Amino acid sequence: MKDNGMNETKTKNQLNRRNFLKCTAAVAAGVMSAGLITGCSKKADVLKNPPEPIKLDGWLGQAPEIADSQIKQTMEADVVIVGAGVAGLHAARAASEAGASVIVVEKAKIYQVRSGQYGVIDSKVQKSFGIKIDKNTVILENMKQMGYRADQRMWKYWADHSGEAFDWLLELAPDLAVLPEDALSYVDNKLNLLMMHFPAPAGYNQAEENSPTWPTVMSFVPNQNMIMERVYQKCLDQGCKFLFSTKGEKLIRPDNQGRVQGVICQDVKGTYGKILARKAVILATGDYGNNKEMMTYFVPWAADCMNVFPNRDAKGKPTNTGDGHKMGAWIGGKIEDGPHAPMVHTLGGPLGVDAFFLTNIEGKRFVNEDLGGQQLSCALYRQPENFGWQIFDDKWPEQLEQMGVSHGAVNHCVAADKNPKLKDAQWSLGRTAYTSREDLLKTEGLVIADSITELIGKLGLDAKAQETLLQSIKRYNQLCYKGVDEDFGKTSKRLFPIETAPFYAGQMRAGALLVNMGGLTCDPETGNVLDKKYKRIEGLYAIGNVSGGRFLGDYPVVTAGTSHGFALTYGRLVGSLVAKL
Repeated sequence: MKDNGMNETKTKNQLNRRNFLKCTAAVAAGVMSAGLITGCSKKADVLKNPPEPIKLDGWLGQAPEIADSQIKQTMEADVVIVGAGVAGLHAARAASEAGASVIVVEKAKIYQVRSGQYGVIDSKVQKSFGIKIDKNTVILENMKQMGYRADQRMWKYWADHSGEAFDWLLELAPDLAVLPEDALSYVDNKLNLLMMHFPAPAGYNQAEENSPTWPTVMSFVPNQNMIMERVYQKCLDQGCKFLFSTKGEKLIRPDNQGRVQGVICQDVKGTYGKILARKAVILATGDYGNNKEMMTYFVPWAADCMNVFPNRDAKGKPTNTGDGHKMGAWIGGKIEDGPHAPMVHTLGGPLGVDAFFLTNIEGKRFVNEDLGGQQLSCALYRQPENFGWQIFDDKWPEQLEQMGVSHGAVNHCVAADKNPKLKDAQWSLGRTAYTSREDLLKTEGLVIADSITELIGKLGLDAKAQETLLQSIKRYNQLCYKGVDEDFGKTSKRLFPIETAPFYAGQMRAGALLVNMGGLTCDPETGNVLDKKYKRIEGLYAIGNVSGGRFLGDYPVVTAGTSHGFALTYGRLVGSLVAKL
């Protein structure tokens, strides 16, 4: 049989044992190239002209040079905490309760808090409502959604200890008013805690959901300012000192060897001071969502997302600029491997993020609509102009009752006179939501028509997209009657044909960036920062959004409130541990 040259070609391209050993030696010497993998034919060229190393840390810059002569004041404490946010305050309380002297440095004029949601498991409040959550099921669903990049040991610690940490927080709230999720308003002059995502809709079963949610989250309403004021006052009562309008500039670790000894700070007037830590420095400086260089390097796909982070320093600039990340990396700490996880949530269309038909501006359906707001944002940011049209018909009120826990909210349609007028819209996100037909008609940008073709004609689409959308809706209706979503796999109980006039459409825009998750690699049992060889850096710890290991790739909405839940749980752990060093 004639060879056709195939065997000769194979012989030329295959790695024989001798060439394989040559390549292995070359790779071990650090000279891998495309040529090496095909017989080491370019080995000599690579050795003569090694490629220039790629500069990957342009965002890092260099630690500032601050001479001893510039230091105008030196202070000392057992524990120094850089950052007075949620994590920093909880750590300060825990460390001072354990008998340590504590100095907290914060570049804003006062401590920094936002929102009010805490995601925990097995708190006394949850137990009083009979809430039972299988910890491993919850952890594994989160891990699955993050591609198992997160540190499962950290999630286990959160699951095992967040409930008791929340009970510890509530020791400061003897006047607590616990509200059911369908509460019409909160109680004046009391600390209000709203149960969220509970009870679930009738028949809701996480095991059957494509995007399940568990009732981990409780929210201080209208926000957590009142409870954190009490934490702050508790810290003061226990002897903590707070240096506001003062920025941590660099950690003290001579020659990047040995123990971290303290931190050099600069106040708003430009005066430098040194704070020595007898036991440890805790970084609690928050995320880096407002550091454009870091966002561009670590999460370029989210670098241009609208950032709604509200906290400002004493100079009026955003506080979440990656200060702790840089300080830790400058003295040898390892920034965790990516991809990091931007928290980017869409707030949905006219009917939130419930599973109604969704199309892009080309008239094409593009995703299983039965997702949480984070996942829908991921899909929307990959569509033309970063939005989709949510389309539904006049049977939407009864269809709402078949929807799930869409990013936490359970939505209902009620008569206008039964629709609660919430005192503060800030705390309505994620709770049971009520609307009425009258309220829907007030939705900004809502498009209404008496026929499908008329509705499509009002959406501003080109002729081709209009025809495509008409066919997409026809196809979708066929799948609804068939009871099987052959295109995107949406559960059959949420397949509703679009056929009853009037018809509605509204834009669902990709979300805004709240914070960006990704931080220093830490020991999961202690919060101790690790170096690039995964060795502990003595005297340095990280908590909150400067800590790695918690969220990677994407921010799952399986267990809402877990960012604050981790800040509380690890803030308490690390504060207690370092006080005993």
